[in-house]
Amino acid sequence: MKLAQTTLELPFKVRAISALGISVVADALDYAGAPIFALPVIGDIADGIAIAMLYRLTGSKISTAINAIEFIPFIGDMIPTYTISTLMWILRESRKRKDGRLRLMPEREVAASIRDRVGRLTIVDAGDDDLRTKIMRARVIFRKRMR
Repeated sequence: MKLAQTTLELPFKVRAISALGISVVADALDYAGAPIFALPVIGDIADGIAIAMLYRLTGSKISTAINAIEFIPFIGDMIPTYTISTLMWILRESRKRKDGRLRLMPEREVAASIRDRVGRLTIVDAGDDDLRTKIMRARVIFRKRMR
């Protein structure tokens, strides 16, 4: 669980370039290593590893479903599925970011916002807040005291 959180916290450009690099290499290995990776068990294991790595970076279930085409004999080996699905993910995510649907606050602004909220209220005084907010406040107070 910790690994998934750290990969999704990477900047989008780093994740996109890494995913595209893995995709191109995996597709190139499908073409260059066709005699080896065409074998059912060996090819499926390699495809499973590539799909898992790409899912860890992208977090996209749609791209993972598209990548499952690689498990179809002959068809999956002839189409550069990984590269196509990764390019589709990059375009979709960049469009989301451009449209403003995925506006992420910089880490310093989030920390300052939490510090301001904790400074004004204590955990006990937070009456209408949900459990997640109370936990975040407690976490910030705990970290502040540990320093």
